[in-house]
Order: sequence, then structure tokens, then C-alpha cells
Amino acid sequence: MKYLIALLFVLYLAPASAQKDVPLDAISNYFSEYVDDQRFTAVYVSGKMFELFNDAKIDLDEIDEDEVKAILEVVKDIKGIRVLHTDVTPLEFYKSAKGRINTDAYELLFKVRTQDGQNVEAFIQNQDAIVNELFLLVGANDTFAMLSFVGNIDLSKLSDLQRALD
Repeated sequence: MKYLIALLFVLYLAPASAQKDVPLDAISNYFSEYVDDQRFTAVYVSGKMFELFNDAKIDLDEIDEDEVKAILEVVKDIKGIRVLHTDVTPLEFYKSAKGRINTDAYELLFKVRTQDGQNVEAFIQNQDAIVNELFLLVGANDTFAMLSFVGNIDLSKLSDLQRALD
């Protein structure tokens, strides 16, 4: 959970930008429909932002903080991140998203449903130890969120990140 918070922190540091040249992912159509809807908070970080990290020629061996080093290793191959969030009729949006997004092309990582109506699902598309997309769908009485991380996410680097954050 800590690594998700760290990645979301990176999102808030990045400016929102127009969508282009981003691979088709689980929330592309849904995101484009609601990106300008005032009921939603929408965050988009293009692959270009992550290319800037690579172009900066940051020498990871010179960074003292294990956490920062681990975050930079994970995000260097990210092609794009999209986040949609609303607290306006969240369960309606959750049900709509569940009906519209075809999750058959994904592998379910986990699904949580609580008695009080909270739902969290995580999906991945992967090849061997490389995740091409990590997709989270959250629906509860008070919030709806969709998060999509597209790129080449090395699972071993995620575990290094988790160890660094612990």
C-alpha cells in the first residue's frame, strides 16, 4: 500500500496534460468521457514525463535514499498514468465502469468486497515478470476511483520498492 501512495505522490507533482500517443488501456474510453466532467478529479501523466526522468541522467548509485531510488527504478518505464476519482454518486459510476470495461483481457490480482459496500479490484496485463498495465477499480458508498499504470513494470522492481518503503 505504501508504494501505491508513493506513486500517487509522484502523480500530484506532475502536471496534467493532453492525451496522445498513449497505449490503449482499460480506462482510455472511460477517462476521455469524464476527463472534463467537473464531478471528477482527473489526473493524467504522459509517458513524456517519465522520459524526462530518464533524460535527466539521474545516477541512481549517487542517490542515498533507498525509497527514492526504488521509485525512480519503477517509474522509468511507465508510459502513462491515469486516475479518475469522484465522490458524486460513486456506486453508480462503479457499476457503470464494471459494465463498460472489458476485464477479460486482464488477470485478476485481487478482489475485495466488504459488507458495507466497498469494492476494490486490481487487474494486470502481463508477460512473464513484466506487467504491461496495472489497473485498479474502487467503488464504495463515498468514493469511486479508477487508476491505470501503463508501461513495463518489472515485478522484481516493485518488490524492491516495497522493501525500501518498509
